[in-house]
Amino acid sequence: MTVIDTEKPATSTDPGAEVTAEPAVGVEGFAGAFAWVDPHTLVVDPYNHRKPHPSASKDDEGTEDEESTQEGEDTTEPDPELIASVEEIGVQTPLLLRPQDDGKTLGIIFGQRRFKAAVLAAEKAIAAGRSYLLVPAIIRTDLKGVDDDALTISLIENKHRKAASVRDDINAVRQLSLMKISKTRKAKHARSLGLTPEQVKAAETADKLSDKALSKALQYDFDFLELADLHEVESLDHALWWLRDAKKCDLEQGTGQRGNWAHTMQQLRDQLIDQAERAKVTEELAAAGIPLVDRCWDWTRTAARPLTDLVTADGEPVTPETHRACPGHAAFLDRQEPVAVWLCQDWLKCGHQLSPDAPKDTRAHKDKELEKEERRTVIQNNKAWRAARLVRHEFLATLCTRKGDASPAAWKVIMTTITGTSYLYEHFIDTADTTLTATFLRVPDPNEDRNKWTRVGDPFAEVIAKTPASRRWQILLAQVCAAHEQQAMGDSAWRGEISSTTAAWLTLLKGEGYALSSIEAETLARAEEQAQKRAEALAAEEKAQAERDAVQDAELAAA
Repeated sequence: MTVIDTEKPATSTDPGAEVTAEPAVGVEGFAGAFAWVDPHTLVVDPYNHRKPHPSASKDDEGTEDEESTQEGEDTTEPDPELIASVEEIGVQTPLLLRPQDDGKTLGIIFGQRRFKAAVLAAEKAIAAGRSYLLVPAIIRTDLKGVDDDALTISLIENKHRKAASVRDDINAVRQLSLMKISKTRKAKHARSLGLTPEQVKAAETADKLSDKALSKALQYDFDFLELADLHEVESLDHALWWLRDAKKCDLEQGTGQRGNWAHTMQQLRDQLIDQAERAKVTEELAAAGIPLVDRCWDWTRTAARPLTDLVTADGEPVTPETHRACPGHAAFLDRQEPVAVWLCQDWLKCGHQLSPDAPKDTRAHKDKELEKEERRTVIQNNKAWRAARLVRHEFLATLCTRKGDASPAAWKVIMTTITGTSYLYEHFIDTADTTLTATFLRVPDPNEDRNKWTRVGDPFAEVIAKTPASRRWQILLAQVCAAHEQQAMGDSAWRGEISSTTAAWLTLLKGEGYALSSIEAETLARAEEQAQKRAEALAAEEKAQAERDAVQDAELAAA
């Protein structure tokens, strides 16, 4: 044990000495020594303020009482973050020790959680055949046998401790992220904080959250990545609640993935884009001096009509260009798309006529709206399908670049796709498109900006050469994923009769841990329902055929 002696020197007083004024100087506050000690040799001092508590009491129904849970919390155990820190960089703040009554053992007055984390780290290192770190300590020899002082010092240490705010933590991690140090050092610091390098980077954005949003988000245990995402969509009033529900769904599924979160973030991003485009259209209309009116649910009850309902006195369609000079020229924003829909604010007064197809009353308007609603549903589902594709492709890129081996299900789809005779893979190869394969391998597409006749013949030669044998499955899986995404997951894959290939692909991805979006889940459910109906129809036809065959056989036998 290495010891640096800091014990106070003895002093004496001469009553006869002449008293002279001396300048005030600093003096040592206690007698002790600094030392590096083995955590296995330490014990917790019996007068340590922190005491382990039994598990929280339960009521008559067997559920934990909230108040007793708080009061009975064991504050002597280190949390995962402290354990991760000690494993990475050791104990940085010295423990306070004092000699025990046996004269040999050292007891911990404060620093019990650091001590326990150090023991865990040491045991892990020993199991791995590595050396472990000693812990720094200050040994208070003057406290030997002075139990009242030991207890009071332990109580003071814990009583007056005040944790830094979460905002302070985020700001500190942000500073770490911005420091010009190597990725290796930054990753080491991240591990010591119980964070990933991605979370450290995310602190740069998370620190920009408003205090109000940060306070609410922390109630739901958002981590740095989630806080950074929240900042991106913070201007949407419902963003926090949508993300809270998405996080809850991910936790309930227990896959360790953030699929529901990713889908929700994409929806919120799309809403921000829609919001910005609507603001732009509004500004353009204002700059052009064109009135912007509210959309009406039943134009038959008003003097205004969309231009699509109007014709000129000669029966010609009224277009935005020909109507621009009309005093009733105005617009409203479409409900589905961020575009202006043109109308006349008083079509009768302005000399227009209703077109033959224009609804003349509320009943006709409702019938027309039902037709439009079907179209709106198609538009909405198309947007949802495309939004889900972005999240799905990111999942596939992660799946195709992860460490280890492919799952049995992934290997099966690789082999059946490449060795099979289905049109899917054949048609994919015929397109000579390498975009998605490159996306899923997270490499630049060598054929980007090239036409069909100038494409690279061996586009992934460099990737193949650099990929070790144990990970070559990644290239095969990326190719197979690209084939399925291109051939079975197009914009209309969710509509009508769902392809069995589309359903099988969604089922595989779900089994690999992908969280289906609402439109994907609905598509898969509809595919399963359609398959069930086909099976029932086939069974009914086979039964009817069997009955017909039986009747025919009976007639033959009778003859």
